[in-house]
Amino acid sequence: MITEVIKAILYAGVPIGVFTFLMVYYAYYKGYLSPDISIRKAFQEKDHADKKLSKKNKKALLFLHSKWLTFGGGFYGLMALLTFIYIEVEQIVNFLIHASGLQDFINLFTLNSLINMIVDSLINMVKAALWFSYWPDIIHISNGFVWLLIVYIGYRAGANLAQRYVLKKLEFMD
Repeated sequence: MITEVIKAILYAGVPIGVFTFLMVYYAYYKGYLSPDISIRKAFQEKDHADKKLSKKNKKALLFLHSKWLTFGGGFYGLMALLTFIYIEVEQIVNFLIHASGLQDFINLFTLNSLINMIVDSLINMVKAALWFSYWPDIIHISNGFVWLLIVYIGYRAGANLAQRYVLKKLEFMD
């Protein structure tokens, strides 16, 4: 059990905490999250928050943040986004490893290949939305509850650290 906890912390808890910190910090930095509103409340009222964004801030919304909101925001959305990134990067790396020459890269620009990429991306989005069933096939997980708990703790810790960091920065500037 202790080995499972350590493995979950190293493979999932810390990476999720770091990724959450970066995503939330950047959301504060760009001004489409306010440090005086909790992360949970900001994403519970996603549609309401979207209406409050100025045109400038909507344009500043990064691709990753827009995907995060597409997946629902919050913990679930962040896990789906991270899963989506993992799947897409894994496919790119596999292509690069197995590419045998220039012709493979030229074939990427055929109509059939472009359609296949769009379909693959949609399938990857579905897999990412079902992240809780995807990861046990990638990482050997003996106790799913332990992993889920540690991942959620990593998420909350990363979000809270980003919020505290931004608040301290604002206090320092005053």
